[in-house]
This record gives sequence, structure tokens and C-alpha cells, in this order.
Amino acid sequence: MPKIIKLEEVDSTNEWIKKNRKRLSDLDSVIAITQTAGKGRGSNRWFSPPGGLWLSLMIEKFPGSRGSLSLVSSVATAETLENYGLEVHLKWPNDIIVNSKKIGGVLIEKAQDGLVVGIGLNLNVKNSDFPDFLHSKIITAKEVIKKNLPIEEVAREIIKRIDIGRNELERIYVRYLSLNQDIGRMVGIVGPKETFKGRVMGIQLDGGIRIEKEGFEKIFYSGRPFYI
Repeated sequence: MPKIIKLEEVDSTNEWIKKNRKRLSDLDSVIAITQTAGKGRGSNRWFSPPGGLWLSLMIEKFPGSRGSLSLVSSVATAETLENYGLEVHLKWPNDIIVNSKKIGGVLIEKAQDGLVVGIGLNLNVKNSDFPDFLHSKIITAKEVIKKNLPIEEVAREIIKRIDIGRNELERIYVRYLSLNQDIGRMVGIVGPKETFKGRVMGIQLDGGIRIEKEGFEKIFYSGRPFYI
């Protein structure tokens, strides 16, 4: 039976998993009340006040790529939130969206011989719990459904769905495409060497996003997207 380790405070739940890899088995996870150095995409900081779900879990067995696991984890998170009355969309590569604002995200990293899935969700928190510069960009579950959610129950449901979903990649892929809000839109992708602008033609099972500009198509596996 996978275990959930609960911590009061940690620098980063993903880092905790990586540091403690040898004592963890498949689907073992850690939840922190708060993170002092939570990690977002790239070098971004992830603000983690008490009341959110700050979860990381160990994945030893996965039949696909890291990008595929991001799709599985995003769908598992979205479907869990739907069960609590939230209408969820997904934005490439890893944003969980409610009412056109970010309610959470997913971060996949290597952990020695496995992968660690980090999931952050703004559940039982208020917009004012976050820095001012984030207020117009984020939303919380409490603001939408006007009640607190059972944090550990939400975590267990997400973990269960990831466990099932990693063996149902075709179903997950279809569901991801139905939840994704990017396809058909004009976007820019900020990469390490360039910013490429074009229309989103599709997202692949391996997590790559296909951008077309003037008949030329390019596939990105990382980068910071923005809508045009």
C-alpha cells in the first residue's frame, strides 16, 4: 500500500522526494502544509501558503515519456477537481485552469531511476494569501465553490487516478485533448534561444506541442507559452 508522508514545512516536496528516493516505493508521496522554496516551471518560484495541496509522488513504473506522464498527471488532477464541482481546463505544458485563471500546476522531474510528479493546487486558500503580482493571474477552489476541500482526500484521489491513467495512455490522451484550451489558438513560445509565434495545431502523446507558422511547423517540448 503506497504511503503518504505528511510534513509541516519543507523547502520543496519534489526535492524531498529526490533526497529520500531510496526509502520510497512506487506511488509513495509527501504532502507539506507549506513549502519555503516551492518549484514552478523553469526557475519560477511556486508560492505555497497553508491550505493548498502541495504534493509530490514517486513513480517507478511508467510506460511512456516524461511528457506523457505530465499529460496523465494533468488529467488526473483535472478529473479529481471536476468531482468537487470545478470546471477545469488545461494549458500546455502543465497549468490547471479554472475560470481562465491558474488554480494549479504539475512539475515532472527525474528522481534517480524514476520520476517525481509534483502537483500544487490552490484549494483552501484566498487570493490575498499570495503576492500582489499574482492576484490577477490565479484563482482558488475556495473562491469558486465557497467551501474547503478535504486536502488528503483530494491527494489520494489524484494518486489513484495517476496509477490507473499511466496504464490507459490512449484514453488519457483523448481526455487531455478535450480539456486542453490551446489547440487552434495563436501563441508564442519563449524558448532558450528564440520566441516562436504561430497557431497551435496539436499536442502529441509525448507532450510535444505543434506550432505552425506560414506553412512551417515546429514542435516544442518546453518553453513559456503566452497567448497572442
